[in-house]
Amino acid sequence: MKVIIVLVVYLVSVGCYQETNDEVSHASLDPPMSEESDISNATQPTSEEEKENDRKIMEQWTRMFFNMGRTPLQGEQILIFPGLFNGSTTVEVAKLRELRSFDNESTSNNSSTTVLPAYLIDGQELPDVQTNLPTTSNATSTSFIVLSNDSRLFYHDEEYYFEDVESLDEDQRQRRRLRSARNEMNLLNADHEHITTMITTVFSTARNYLNNETVRANVVQYITHKMRSFGLVTGNQIFHPIEFAALFAEVDEESIPSGTNVIGILPGELWGSKEDEVLVIGAHWDTVPFSGGMDDNGSGVTAVLEVARAMTEGGCRPKHSVIFVAFDLEEVGCLGSIFFVRDFLIQQVLQPYGAKLKGAFILDTIMNYNETQFSQTLSPEWQSALPFFWEDLQAENKTGDFLAVLYRKDVDASLADTLASNWKGDGKQNKKKSLKDNTVDRNPRTFRVNNKEITIMKKEDKPIETVKSNNSKYRLKKVRMDLVAEVGEKLELLTSWIDLLRSDHSRFWYHNIESYPHSFPAVLITDTAPYRGIMQECYHQECDSSSANENLKFANIPFLTKTCQALIDTMVSLSESKCLFESQQQEATKSRRPGASKQKDSSSSGSRKSSFHQILIAITLIVSQFSIMLR
Repeated sequence: MKVIIVLVVYLVSVGCYQETNDEVSHASLDPPMSEESDISNATQPTSEEEKENDRKIMEQWTRMFFNMGRTPLQGEQILIFPGLFNGSTTVEVAKLRELRSFDNESTSNNSSTTVLPAYLIDGQELPDVQTNLPTTSNATSTSFIVLSNDSRLFYHDEEYYFEDVESLDEDQRQRRRLRSARNEMNLLNADHEHITTMITTVFSTARNYLNNETVRANVVQYITHKMRSFGLVTGNQIFHPIEFAALFAEVDEESIPSGTNVIGILPGELWGSKEDEVLVIGAHWDTVPFSGGMDDNGSGVTAVLEVARAMTEGGCRPKHSVIFVAFDLEEVGCLGSIFFVRDFLIQQVLQPYGAKLKGAFILDTIMNYNETQFSQTLSPEWQSALPFFWEDLQAENKTGDFLAVLYRKDVDASLADTLASNWKGDGKQNKKKSLKDNTVDRNPRTFRVNNKEITIMKKEDKPIETVKSNNSKYRLKKVRMDLVAEVGEKLELLTSWIDLLRSDHSRFWYHNIESYPHSFPAVLITDTAPYRGIMQECYHQECDSSSANENLKFANIPFLTKTCQALIDTMVSLSESKCLFESQQQEATKSRRPGASKQKDSSSSGSRKSSFHQILIAITLIVSQFSIMLR
């Protein structure tokens, strides 16, 4: 979750980086500090001067970070999707690094048209699928390729790393189908076995671009295959962010890694229309170097895939479209979410159709659970920005036994309310309420009583609210952030909040894209990451892994399963889905009702009586005919 930032161009004027032997030192998202003054050549600055200098540095850093969304595209990206967007296969693209090494001799000297390599199209030669590739390597045009299948995109000579896990996934799917057919399980309920398999294998493996390229490719392939197997419209957004070269340790353009967002779409009935209110649920799949990333952020990606599984296997047909996304390079400036919001969500989904974004649920470290007193702490920045939250934790002896939902007042509150309502209901609400009733409405309601209109306004949010589950020990805390929706050019207003904006939700809140000025509603769902229990030591370390968890016990899979269930119910209700499995369950319940049974018995009894009368009449007629014959 913690991003690595280099203050190169933006902070050079205030001396926040040093250059030694042509190597630039790098600063993290922790507040950058000014250089120590040389007291031999200058007067020692006063503490007030130091504070003012640090404040200016942080303001400059904040402006840099939130202006990244409007940085002109100098890098390259390719969108590989199964024909959802206009079905075009010939588009103007920038040449991606993966294509540079291929022989272009088949093209004429006067043409820049190149046939895509076979591995991009699942091993099948399709000479009619061509792409106009610019001959220069520094092309700046946004690039999109639409293909039917990308299963060979990340092909490696090594054996596929997670094949055994995929086989286990399929076995689990078959068992779920059988248990569902026998009415032994609800497919809309979170599957603890499925969650355990993913979090302890694929998503407890280091996935950083510096040291795990082969494993990273296999993780992308696993997530892509997973979403496809659910029946989602699945694609990869590949980007080579050379415009953000300052964020990487390497200054050589060729050394900058490509990132890959994996995107799965469950199109709603309103897909492709201005009435669609799209929902997004996302989490970053990359890690820092050498960390297994079980909590940060294997837990979030696991939850995204489990929600996708439940909605698709449960036969949900949403009214509003749902997009599932696994972001890459979050640990390097939240780059994946920048490219997703700017170049996919806005350009490919919202602007072409005039659709709206109802909200985004961003999951980042969500399975650390600790019932021990004094296990929970907060950074000074969190304490200062959220004083009511800190007071609440102190009143509970700083116990880390909750999940936090961070939202902005009057902007994202309805998303937080709906999740809290489903958290309390433990998956039972769908059986008792309609889907609309399950969606919290924060608007004023007007009633007519004795020919008079009475308007009831919802009470103002409390800055901190704890929601208890009806059937489990797990708690959820709604944490209100008094941030406005729009800051415009005054990005320095976000400076004091920067420690709470270090994840992909910030790219929805303040994407700062000039062509689309609206802030998007979104919530951050987190266990507070480095501020709880053993994760104070294991955050961004090797011990954030399933093997270490056997002894450290920081990762609580039942807690993660509870979170998945609340998210499933929330996405079903907000998308206004009609789920086949739910309908079948309701029909089965009706057939088992005592009234229905009596009615069936009554109907059967009436049928038997009718048959008896018919037989009696027939016998009477036969006897009468026989008597006449005897006469």
